[in-house]
Amino acid sequence: MFQKTLIEEANWKIMLRTDGQAQEATLAEVVIRKLFQVAANGSPHALGHVLRTIIDAQSLNQALIRDEVEQGRQIKERLQKRLDQAVHEGADPVWVVPHPDDIVVIEDEGWSVKGPVDEEGLKPIRQTVAMRDVFLLQSTLDERLALASQRDDPALPFAETAGSASLVFAGMLNDSLPERFRKPETEMMGDLMKYRRLTKRELLKLTRGAWSVIKQPKPRGTTIPPWRDVSPRMERLIGIINEVLDRIRDGTLKDDRAVAEKLCEMIERTTRRTCSG
Repeated sequence: MFQKTLIEEANWKIMLRTDGQAQEATLAEVVIRKLFQVAANGSPHALGHVLRTIIDAQSLNQALIRDEVEQGRQIKERLQKRLDQAVHEGADPVWVVPHPDDIVVIEDEGWSVKGPVDEEGLKPIRQTVAMRDVFLLQSTLDERLALASQRDDPALPFAETAGSASLVFAGMLNDSLPERFRKPETEMMGDLMKYRRLTKRELLKLTRGAWSVIKQPKPRGTTIPPWRDVSPRMERLIGIINEVLDRIRDGTLKDDRAVAEKLCEMIERTTRRTCSG
């Protein structure tokens, strides 16, 4: 316990002024500098004792880190065996948790977990994956309905960017996912090609059903405007979110209720629409 406290104090950073300039240094570095100064005057014993104690504590700390690194490796190996068994039994490796790819072992530091460890942690990821796939489908429907409208009335200009907003949203959601849950661009293009082979009726039915599955039902044939029309609203929304995040960081907003109320207030002010709870 003493050595642990000592190493924490030794790593404490302070500001020093050297030749008129401010420099950051740890207490251990200050002691070492002082030791050499005292040694030059012929009396290093007292500070030398402190230095030896710090070195001993650092050695212990390194040993603890090595143990932690080894522990991380062992956990990763056990999870890999568990994953291999699950795949052998027919499971989708992407959704197996805890996943060995989420155990990050860093030499000279230790190990950490960067992903979900249970089904509860997977819930928001499943929701994001589902919404990404819905927007891919919606993009195809937006494009198809724009083509149909132009075909029915040649006087109408075809919106060449029809489906662009839905495609942007799908890409943003995909990028927000942990790496192993993301779809490669080639796979997303494959999905779009598959959807484009569907009939208009099939697309309408499938898209409406997909929105219902994620509990955001929309009327049959609902479309999303092109990105050029949506982007100004998105920019305003991003500005609102950033402002709320700043208020959370500075302590102005301290709980979920206060955050929700502030978001509603700002959205109402910006869009002039009622923000329902």
